[in-house]
Amino acid sequence: MRTPMSTVGLMVGFVICWSSGFIGSRLASDAPMAALDLFTWRFLLATAIALTVCLACRVRGVSLYAVVLEMGVGALTMGGYLLGVLLAVDAGVSTGATALITAQQPLLAAAIATICLRERIGLLGWAGLAVAAGGVALCVVGDWRSAGGAAAWAYALPLLSVVSVTLGSVLASRFPSGLSMAPSLTAQLGAASLVFLAAAGIGGDLSWPTGMTLADTKTLGWLVVLSSFGGYGFFTACLRRVGLTTVSSAIFLTPPVTLLWAMWMFGEPVAMLQMGGIALAMLGVAASLLARNPETRHQIQDAVTP
Repeated sequence: MRTPMSTVGLMVGFVICWSSGFIGSRLASDAPMAALDLFTWRFLLATAIALTVCLACRVRGVSLYAVVLEMGVGALTMGGYLLGVLLAVDAGVSTGATALITAQQPLLAAAIATICLRERIGLLGWAGLAVAAGGVALCVVGDWRSAGGAAAWAYALPLLSVVSVTLGSVLASRFPSGLSMAPSLTAQLGAASLVFLAAAGIGGDLSWPTGMTLADTKTLGWLVVLSSFGGYGFFTACLRRVGLTTVSSAIFLTPPVTLLWAMWMFGEPVAMLQMGGIALAMLGVAASLLARNPETRHQIQDAVTP
């Protein structure tokens, strides 16, 4: 039986692990290999691990249609999304500006869910999304002001990332493959590997650096375990459990959580303006979740009522 607390646990795990990707990017900035090559190896290793788990568990009855469907989801939600972010940063778009643009994904997801998936959001839901967007904007406004070294066209790259991850989410919600978690992640990670292999083949030589340090290995492990299996594992599980709009609303919490995580790990200060943004983002997400439907409201009320 699915309990309200299990849903809350999945959502918390999703926000934490999705945020770990930004921290992993910060850690990867000190790695000897190029970021594009590092992310390619990340997905290749993650795919190998996921495939090993499938073979060990003797997964059977997997149709070619389901695998192709999951690969399409992975190519969009993993490959296209992260490639756009990496290219944007490489083109000079600041991390804060990239975070601000990609964090607007719930607004596009809500619009698509309303039109294509017929998910009911309501006035309170839209108001919550707007408040959360304002909170995210406050969190990164300082970084946004310092941006300006990139060409105008470069700011379209994170926007394409938003479109990519949203289309992948809609595809997963509209046409569920029915695969269990292990083969589903294997197909998605494999598709992301192909996307980054193609990108690395065009923009680099995909070289494995000799003399990798312990720090390099830890960074790769962070990206594989937390960001790949954790982030996209929780993403897939939450998408199946609560739907596109609710999962997308939780994405608004990732920039604030990333700020707090960066403060703890790297000693980066958090200004009062950013603290206000964190509060607004949490308030907006709560309003959006409560507006979903009566069943969700009852589940959340049961989860928080002693």
